[in-house]
Amino acid sequence: MNAHANALRRRVNGRAGLACALLLAAALNPALAAPAGSSQADEVRALNAQVLQLQADARRGNASVTASARALAGRATALRALMESDPVAAEKLAFPQSVLESLAASFPAAAGSLEQRGRWSGELEYLVEDGADLRTHRAVFRLHRASEVLSIHFPGREPPGLTSGKVIRVGGIRAGEAVVASEVELLDAAQGGSTTADAEATTCGPVGPQKVVSILVNLPGYKLPSATTTDFARGVLLGNAYAGGSQSATDWSVDDFWRQGSDGRTYVDAAGSTVVGPVTLAKDFNTDANGNAYCDYYGMGSAAMAAVDGQVDFRQFNRVKFIVPPNGVCSWAGVANIGCRSQSTAGDGSFTASSAWQRADTMQSRSSAVQLSTHEMGHNLGMSHASSRDFGAETLGGVGTAGSLSEYGDTHSTMGSWNFGFYAASHAANQLGWLSSGANFQVVESSGTYTIQNYEGRPAGVKALKVRRGTGNEAWLWIESRQNSGLYSSRLNSSLFTGALIRYQDSTTGNKSHLLDFTPGTSSFSDSALQAGQTWTDSHSSVSVTVNGVTVGAMTVTVNYGAVPCARSAPTVTASPASVATEYGSSTRFVVTVKNNSSTGCAPETFDLAATAPSGWSKTFAAGALTVSPGQQMQTDLTLAVPSPYALGTYTVTGSASSAASAMSASASQSVTVVEPTNRLTVNISGNGSVSVSTPVRTCSSSCTVDYIGSTAPTVTLTAAAGSRTSFTSWGGACSGTSPTCTITMNADRTVSASFGKAAGKPRK
Repeated sequence: MNAHANALRRRVNGRAGLACALLLAAALNPALAAPAGSSQADEVRALNAQVLQLQADARRGNASVTASARALAGRATALRALMESDPVAAEKLAFPQSVLESLAASFPAAAGSLEQRGRWSGELEYLVEDGADLRTHRAVFRLHRASEVLSIHFPGREPPGLTSGKVIRVGGIRAGEAVVASEVELLDAAQGGSTTADAEATTCGPVGPQKVVSILVNLPGYKLPSATTTDFARGVLLGNAYAGGSQSATDWSVDDFWRQGSDGRTYVDAAGSTVVGPVTLAKDFNTDANGNAYCDYYGMGSAAMAAVDGQVDFRQFNRVKFIVPPNGVCSWAGVANIGCRSQSTAGDGSFTASSAWQRADTMQSRSSAVQLSTHEMGHNLGMSHASSRDFGAETLGGVGTAGSLSEYGDTHSTMGSWNFGFYAASHAANQLGWLSSGANFQVVESSGTYTIQNYEGRPAGVKALKVRRGTGNEAWLWIESRQNSGLYSSRLNSSLFTGALIRYQDSTTGNKSHLLDFTPGTSSFSDSALQAGQTWTDSHSSVSVTVNGVTVGAMTVTVNYGAVPCARSAPTVTASPASVATEYGSSTRFVVTVKNNSSTGCAPETFDLAATAPSGWSKTFAAGALTVSPGQQMQTDLTLAVPSPYALGTYTVTGSASSAASAMSASASQSVTVVEPTNRLTVNISGNGSVSVSTPVRTCSSSCTVDYIGSTAPTVTLTAAAGSRTSFTSWGGACSGTSPTCTITMNADRTVSASFGKAAGKPRK
């Protein structure tokens, strides 16, 4: 880089000059260029290159300390924003550990602006914010630690088994209070025995009496609708018998819904539940500390509990519900914990409960209020959403393929968007414990004809089939029958009553349920049932399902396992690690894994491998093609060589696999951060002495490191000097012998030790 460019860079000062710095640096370094209208990821990528170039300048004595600190602070802000909006991109653009250590050494005063890589443990809080239309949502994961609360973001689908109250350890990258977690460990399960989760399941589980305290809340600038009274709130929970003057022509309630759906296993405890308020809080909770618009429902809930602390013993309840007015900022219909967590108030101390916030203007009738309450409090019981899973022109894709998810797409479950459907059988069995294997659902793995009771029938018999999808997998079809009876099922689409309601469960389902569409030719999932007299044959496995007949009381289904057909599917390609660092003039390596998702009736498939990388890089696979059997995976190394010199920055590399047999392909992208070639001299001193380094000139009076930059390999002379009443003893490591001088060539990392001992002298008398 020429002197004119260095002079221009030194004139760019502070955050106000950041845009100018980026424009200048982009002209000098293509890795910095961000396209017009660039995304947050483009901004972080550009800042990565700027910071690395500033480090290169600093090593040569050409960088402004102030400009470097401001650039690092600006990158930290941009990275934190990216971690929230796009955790996948943030994981790939975060610096590898070796780069973080190098930058911390170059900019020790600004090291706090760098992200950290590590592991953090604490109690998880899992919340779901449901948009006012119940079609958009945001999942919120908070890790409560002794002195801090971290915001957790997952690069991909959330791991299965997460609920509030679980003690977990996450591993990944951290910037400020934000963490992108690529690893999750459930510590309760790992430790075994009596656990926090066990205790919470006893006091706050989805089975048994639910003791609910509902708090009506007013704000200084925003009031509850006039119809939102204590009688109305009681009616929503317990029905007309408890609603006073707030009667409903149809006596819907959360209690009745739960009692029917659980066959009496779960209900609202009338004697143990109460409604208090309305209380008027001291502020509107719609701004942050800086006056910016912000929905502080957390603060609102804490203030509401404090306001009623004297009249409510929170230790007597396992569900806390806040009914609040819209405050101009909070755009959700409701927010709820999935599961329970540890809470406390000043008057009552610690207790375990779930929380749910519901906006009163979205629940102005008993009907809408019960629909929203069974949804939000369904989260409290441990469920996530009832989603639909679309595979285009076919009902179900290959085993292991994701399809397209619509978060609230199941119109037959209240955990979907605004409806009265009972919770899915998979939710009732897996999350709620309302259906038990054998007594209430039957596991099917062999051909036969099976009869199940309709879901509304009492007393409870076998209400669902759990049918394995072929053999040797963990993919299941949950089959139910719903009938036009009662206050709730009668409100569902009529096509449901003449067929089988079928949902899918595999390794990606987690706390959700996934509705399948057996009329894929229509655009809606409302008519998704497999109708009586119809047979569906899975083109990707050996199973077929025939709905023989549906009556008011029962449904008969024939399941057949035949020969497995050959159905080709696109492979899955992954590459690891997510990001690496390499010096220009050197090479680095990724492991590329290809999984064959075609059905087991197909022959092994050969996948040709290819890679894309920045201009001038060489790309070499250890194996240019992989032959993989269906359901299996293979891997090979991809080696990338970066020419010397090369612009510093973070670059994207993509590996792809394509099959001639299926004409299908897939790819995965990773990141490579290019840094300057650096050889580090480490000098360790034992005893009272020092070591002088000839190039660059410096004296190490204690252990120290010196970095040698670029592709040259200087010859360095080390000179040992003894301290008072000591003498030089010997060298170790890259140097040897007892001579006080040693010469080494810095063409690699070197470690040298210098030992000093007590000087020889006359013995004392």
